[in-house]
Amino acid sequence: MTLNVHKMEDMIYEAISNSEQRSEEWHAQRLGKFTASRFGDLMTNARKKDEVLGATAVSYIYEKAAELLTEERKEIFGAALDWGTENEPICKAYFEETTGLTIEEMPFVPINEYSGASPDGFIKEYGELIEIKCPYNTSNHLKTAFEGYIDPKYIWQMQGQMLATGATVCRFISFDPRIKDERFKLIEIRVEADLEMQEQLRERLEFANDYLRKLLNIK
Repeated sequence: MTLNVHKMEDMIYEAISNSEQRSEEWHAQRLGKFTASRFGDLMTNARKKDEVLGATAVSYIYEKAAELLTEERKEIFGAALDWGTENEPICKAYFEETTGLTIEEMPFVPINEYSGASPDGFIKEYGELIEIKCPYNTSNHLKTAFEGYIDPKYIWQMQGQMLATGATVCRFISFDPRIKDERFKLIEIRVEADLEMQEQLRERLEFANDYLRKLLNIK
């Protein structure tokens, strides 16, 4: 096993155990915090040598500032997002049926007071996290299937999730229910914890939080 399962379960249920992902409570816990799904944005580098944050990172920090000042989250819409949301539970059911493993739900897990992660679940039998992507474009799914490609932003997301939970493995799952050939419907890649990446992420989160506090004149 890659993680003490009982330790993982204790950590999860000591967190906000009654909070379901995408519930109002879950959104409230994330409000104004940097979250793993956007860690890839924070890790973009600036074009100028004397700057740390790229334009995408600064834009994300401004989103967090807006959330703190309005106490409202930014609503995100789109066909690709709807597709992923609708098919994630289908993917979980398919994964459990084909592997015989059990996926446990997880709440928002803080890294610190200004950041955290919401893994799609963890595999109870192994104590490994799971991150599910259901690409709207089948060609993106097949790039993972044929080349083993994972978008770098998802790597940062998974490293953030492992940083938050202490897990040492996250299984990246790409799923496309439209594919008839069972060999390529669900693709699984195990990603191991990278302590160097996690330290880089921790440092960037601290820098981003300092940037945010200065914007809002918070000491």
